[in-house]
Amino acid sequence: MLKSALFGRKKTAATPFAEFYNNWFQTLSSTLLPQLRCALSSLAAPPALLSIHVEAMHHHLQSYYNALDEAAAADVALCLCPDWRNSLEKPFLWLADLHPYLFTNLLRSFLNDQSSSSSSDADSSAGGDDQETQPWPVAAAWRSPSKVLTMRVDQIECGLRLMAPALAARGREAQANLVRDVGAEWEGKEGVRAAVEAEMEELVGVVVDANRLRRSVLADVLSVTNVYQAALFLEAVATFLVGFRDEDLLQEFEDCERPININININININSTE
Repeated sequence: MLKSALFGRKKTAATPFAEFYNNWFQTLSSTLLPQLRCALSSLAAPPALLSIHVEAMHHHLQSYYNALDEAAAADVALCLCPDWRNSLEKPFLWLADLHPYLFTNLLRSFLNDQSSSSSSDADSSAGGDDQETQPWPVAAAWRSPSKVLTMRVDQIECGLRLMAPALAARGREAQANLVRDVGAEWEGKEGVRAAVEAEMEELVGVVVDANRLRRSVLADVLSVTNVYQAALFLEAVATFLVGFRDEDLLQEFEDCERPININININININSTE
């Protein structure tokens, strides 16, 4: 009785979304990322062309979160425990996908790298080995970032410190309510079903709001970066995502007898966001 009440929800979106994600990922790794890298490395690529690739990458990321919203509405439990994610990806998941702090930390890495390298740049000649591998506007993209950009990053991170813990708390509360209500209605099939449906709907809202937050952070970052900064940022995001599917890294992870110490620089208080 309890099994049918808990798992008698429609599963029609499971296989289609897994197929969608695999096709989405293939487009990201085999088409959009190589095209963006080519544009970044081309001396002849005008900013207008680079902007097209930036918009294509951004639209691709947004399309994924839109599709994830629909998949969550069909079966939120499957989205929270996705079978289309590999063993390396799953530890990084937060409410069905990557934590939005990933985006701000990648952005901070550009700002921090530039800050830490400023003194060494003064001692080196203009145009080192790294600069020679990229067109000058790209190599200089993160030099002297605007105050508008740095202030906006601070604002985005401040918003995340407020919103991310609140979303995580909603998810925990929904799960706690489910256990409480199912326990109270253990002998009543309809009561169990009603409790499951109510809390599943709340979890759908949590996942949708988490996706909205991820979309918002991406859009906010792109709104305050120039085309070269935006291109480098989106390249980093895509490279991070593609790295999860690296066969050698995945095999090493799965073959490791002891847990691999994955060093991630996420500037959050774990206790306040989980």
